[in-house]
Amino acid sequence: MRPGKLSALVLLVGTALLGVAAFAGPAQAARLAGGGGTARARPAQPASNFTPLQGFGSSWAGPAINQWSADVHNQGVVINFDPVGSAAGRTDYIDDQADFAASDIAFLVTPDPFQGGTEHVPYAYSYIPIVAGGTTFPYNIVVGGRKITNMRLSGATVAKIFTGQINNWDNPAITHDYGAQLPSIPITVVVRSDGSGASYQFSRWLWRQYPSLWQGFCARSGGPRSGCGPTEFYPSSALRDGKALSGSDLVANYIASASNNGAIGYDEYAYALNNHLPVVKLLNPAGYYSLPTPSNDAIALEKAKIDENPRDLTFLMQNLDQVYNDRDPRSYPLSSYSYVIVPRDSRVVNGQTLSAPPRWNTTKGFTLSTWLKFVLCGAQQTAGSLGYSPLPFPLVTGGFLQFSHIPGHITAIPTRQLNNCNNPTYHNGVNFLTKFAPQPSPCDFHTAPLNCVVKNGKPVAVAAAGTGATTGASTGASTGASTSSGQSINPNTGQLTGATGSGAQINAQPVSLSGTAPQEAWLFAGLIVLALLAAIAAPAVIGSWLERRRR
Repeated sequence: MRPGKLSALVLLVGTALLGVAAFAGPAQAARLAGGGGTARARPAQPASNFTPLQGFGSSWAGPAINQWSADVHNQGVVINFDPVGSAAGRTDYIDDQADFAASDIAFLVTPDPFQGGTEHVPYAYSYIPIVAGGTTFPYNIVVGGRKITNMRLSGATVAKIFTGQINNWDNPAITHDYGAQLPSIPITVVVRSDGSGASYQFSRWLWRQYPSLWQGFCARSGGPRSGCGPTEFYPSSALRDGKALSGSDLVANYIASASNNGAIGYDEYAYALNNHLPVVKLLNPAGYYSLPTPSNDAIALEKAKIDENPRDLTFLMQNLDQVYNDRDPRSYPLSSYSYVIVPRDSRVVNGQTLSAPPRWNTTKGFTLSTWLKFVLCGAQQTAGSLGYSPLPFPLVTGGFLQFSHIPGHITAIPTRQLNNCNNPTYHNGVNFLTKFAPQPSPCDFHTAPLNCVVKNGKPVAVAAAGTGATTGASTGASTGASTSSGQSINPNTGQLTGATGSGAQINAQPVSLSGTAPQEAWLFAGLIVLALLAAIAAPAVIGSWLERRRR
């Protein structure tokens, strides 16, 4: 290559590099040049420093855990998780058969009314919140060959269905809530047969909100005749057409089967979405029928009481009593959090100093903390599309406090404002998820007709279509239930529709471990420019070299 052409090429490449530095900003430019920027992060360690981890536990959180494990697999982080249920996961941790566990509740300090016993943990541990979401009621009702997709029920009616007081879809209480008479279809109530956090969260809601119904059902099912609390092992013996199945997948699959018309169960929202099942709109204390959208869950969970004492064994665990009674019109009453149980360096319990389990080592700590750093931050970006709600600021910051006690952990994110976290709920002091949460449609108010449109801000009845099997499917779809981005809320699935689609299907698509912040798009654009320049320059350089070789 002649000197003139070489100089021009150098100038062009140099100009491109300067452009990349300008677009990337000082910190990115410094990293591109080999420096650490203004905030020096711990150097990335090679994939050989990771080791595969095995976790067991919550099927409620299972879709999120498995998706976020798949997201980092191509970067050498291998997280194997088996959603065997919260109770089994905690047992595996106690028996030192798991590197971590997932549970929707804490270790039991009072006996379960149907299984008995408490849980003694011989090792140090911490609870780290992993995801928020709603326990929902997926159903399968077909009338005249058409699916009902707009069922709405009050909490009292749901409680009567799941305690055996209502056994047919033509019951007057259902007619009152729904707004239309359904034909005689027996109700098949589908519950979990294994120890499940979803069973516990649902039965806790029944216990606190409808104590007489729950106590009577508990006694008829063989439980205590007084003082019956929540259970992970939901009974089915006192249900006329009860069906008990192990695992959320089997529950959702059973309800979705065409042969099981009239079935209803409880499950994490992700399983309903993945099986294309509608879920009940649940009446909230403000008088609106509500779906477990990410924002509705987040609104409700602002009322959760969280143990904020880092010295407590139950640090960061939830009390949901005020969530059940939240009068915000957007709240979904059965919202809750799920947690991972992780090894801790040490902890004093009843005067005894406990340490991490024998199977633990710092390489495992490096691997687990690398994954959890992603989970608490960038992974929360996809929580909504998976059927969950992202973790709010207080639980993310609390999670990093516990994170710092994992033996072998990497450097945590500075938590003052989470600006380096890429969590979608909070940035620069702004709670985005709740600030832009849409208000419910007037057609979701409990006195609004089933077949409804909004005119001048008021719910107005419209003529029913056909048998009523799908009437109301578009109720309120264009009545102000929209987001600041021009998207709307699908009233039957609760998912965002419009510019970015519904995101209802759960797929394991790898994403970056650190996520891609908007400002980094320019950096990648600059690198593409460099790649193109290299492609242009390569033929000339190679041709010149070959010419010299021939001479």
